[in-house]
Amino acid sequence: MHIHILGISGTFMGSLAALATDMGFKVTGADLNCYPPISDQLSRLNIEVIPNYDLEQLEMNPDLIVIGNVMSRGMPIIEEILNKKIDFTSGPKWLAENILKDKTVIAVSGTHGKTTTSSLIAFMMKDLGIDTGYLIGGIPIGFNKSASLGQDPYFIIEADEYDTAFFDKRSKMIHYKPDVLIINNIEFDHADIFKDVEEILWQFHQLIRVLPQKSKIIANNEDKNIANLINMGAWSEIEYFGTEKSQSWSLGKVENDYKFYRNYKKVNSFKPKIFGHHNMMNSLAAIASIAAIPELKIDQRDLIESAEKFPGVKRRLEFIGEFSTIKLFDDFAHHPTAIVAAINSLSNTQEGSDTFAVVELASNTMKKGSLKSQLSKSFNNCKHAWIIDSGDTKWDIKEAFSKIENVSVLSDLNDLDSEIKTHITANDNIVIMTNRSSLTIKESLINSLNSI
Repeated sequence: MHIHILGISGTFMGSLAALATDMGFKVTGADLNCYPPISDQLSRLNIEVIPNYDLEQLEMNPDLIVIGNVMSRGMPIIEEILNKKIDFTSGPKWLAENILKDKTVIAVSGTHGKTTTSSLIAFMMKDLGIDTGYLIGGIPIGFNKSASLGQDPYFIIEADEYDTAFFDKRSKMIHYKPDVLIINNIEFDHADIFKDVEEILWQFHQLIRVLPQKSKIIANNEDKNIANLINMGAWSEIEYFGTEKSQSWSLGKVENDYKFYRNYKKVNSFKPKIFGHHNMMNSLAAIASIAAIPELKIDQRDLIESAEKFPGVKRRLEFIGEFSTIKLFDDFAHHPTAIVAAINSLSNTQEGSDTFAVVELASNTMKKGSLKSQLSKSFNNCKHAWIIDSGDTKWDIKEAFSKIENVSVLSDLNDLDSEIKTHITANDNIVIMTNRSSLTIKESLINSLNSI
């Protein structure tokens, strides 16, 4: 069977292509731009990627076309598919019907932390001898791809609230029918499809409405939007996690050590390799989700010890290297809350060093300026931040930050070199934050740092 994927270079669709290839299908795809690490993954799998959406590709006569949510009505190839009644489906629906239906599914949802938490669960399962399947929006360090079928009957999936396709405006996550649902946090995002957080909550509620009673919800009890969601109705068992011992799963910090609690009782100390409060919450959710599968019967201490080994995810506060004593990190942050979390994590763990940030506002929400008020307060714990203005934003970035002394807006990446040499001193930290490819910014920074 030949499957052709439109919009193949997105993290979800590129991962779907890998799974379909592993199942023995012939897979081809098309996209306008294809960047690492997905482009590298597709190349290794010998998947042909057509760099356009021209109609000629339909002459390959694929048996099925999987349409990504980047595609829309009015595009000539979409109109041709509809006119000729060529079989098509969405990525989430194909995944649910061909893979998830026979698996015990752990779905990781929330505005932040989906990739890290999903990666942590996949890592722990592998470390504990379980060959789980997974589809993750990034590549865990130590893994060579973002998706795998696995041999055991378990599957880990990022449960994205973004819409499914032009013909199905429900969130992707509604298709997955999870046995264990993690809800890490809920904030307003995706301003291109949601007008407010209430619309996002409505989508989450649609998922909860179809969860079986035997499913388990693992929910952050410190998030008011999650509390509002649960108040809308829930019919499955709920276990909460947080920093208060009253939660089913909790972590408390004593000096530089974390203490892990289960139902009020201390289980063990917790000393993970990843750092930051947000990653402690991700760790709690991951441990609780595996414990929620009763047939695995894994001791809680074994879960904790496995989580401690997790090295992290590429582009999630990933340590790139040290250049002229300056530590460089790369992060996917593209929301004010995620930006604050990354900066605070570095500031709190790299004592005696100042933290600097290079930020590109590339997401639809950031480009629309929907969270510009919140964004303006995101750099309080940063020594200095440089925002790269790519010119495609719909608000005046320079005006918004004109009175904030520790933030500069640059219209040309070449200007960053002199800024770095003016502000940076020995042993400082720099974190790149963008949800686009960071390669160009990374190369520019490394060149500047090596010449200090």
